[in-house]
Amino acid sequence: MSKTWSTTIKPKTGIFNIPLKEIIQYRGLIFTLVKRNYEVQYKQTILGPVWMIIGLIFSSGIFSFVFGYVGKFSSDGSPYFLFYMTGALMWEFFSACFNSNKSVLIDNSYLYGKVYFPRLIMPIANVIFEAVRSAIKFVVCLIVWGYFLHIGEACFCGIKILWLIPISIATALMGMSCGLVLSCLTIKYRDFNHLTGIAMSLLLYASPVLYSTSQLPQNLQKLVYINPMSSFIEAFRYYMIGSGAINAGAIIYSIIFTGLITLLALIMFNQTEKTFVDIV
Repeated sequence: MSKTWSTTIKPKTGIFNIPLKEIIQYRGLIFTLVKRNYEVQYKQTILGPVWMIIGLIFSSGIFSFVFGYVGKFSSDGSPYFLFYMTGALMWEFFSACFNSNKSVLIDNSYLYGKVYFPRLIMPIANVIFEAVRSAIKFVVCLIVWGYFLHIGEACFCGIKILWLIPISIATALMGMSCGLVLSCLTIKYRDFNHLTGIAMSLLLYASPVLYSTSQLPQNLQKLVYINPMSSFIEAFRYYMIGSGAINAGAIIYSIIFTGLITLLALIMFNQTEKTFVDIV
């Protein structure tokens, strides 16, 4: 008696084979993983998600005191607290998308080896979870902005604030892609795990989170814009609080970099997922 199989799993052959149809079919799993991430992150905590708001407020306050009132760094006319909060918000979103995916293959190898589902679902779920967390922080940032707007120390950018949506999407895509590239490399070379913390610390100071690029000499500004996150952070500040200016060349460079690193990440992830379970 012959059997008819309803589902057939075949190995992928192309280097750029993205199972978009399957990802849509498994969308329920994405929300389940997002819920799991929330429970793991805030299980057995009293304040729960309030901790990330406290962290954002404290970091913004410390940056304001050290680099603003003591260091007298320029904030392009914006209140120090609001200036550093917007920069910290974007940087934390990027670093969270990166850190949640930098070891996604190794951390979930036990699950990948037992059941089939599109492997890209895991990093997608991680990014959605971080996006929800950042959305909560953004609401807090809006409240702070509203206070300074009320006392006349901030401005309203009008409809231009909608540009925050594509900027945030590009930031999430860059963070996830950089994390996936590192995750694929650490399968064979675990040394990259030790370099990550150092690299991210250096990258923070190479980004206009703690300062404005307008106060830097022209040659140093070019070096800062080599970091593709720099223009996204500046654009986020500009379209939300009207601080600073937009560097069109730097924005174009960051968009091109994001596209290329995303393409590289998908190719590497697609090839690595075939055999990484045997290596791990």
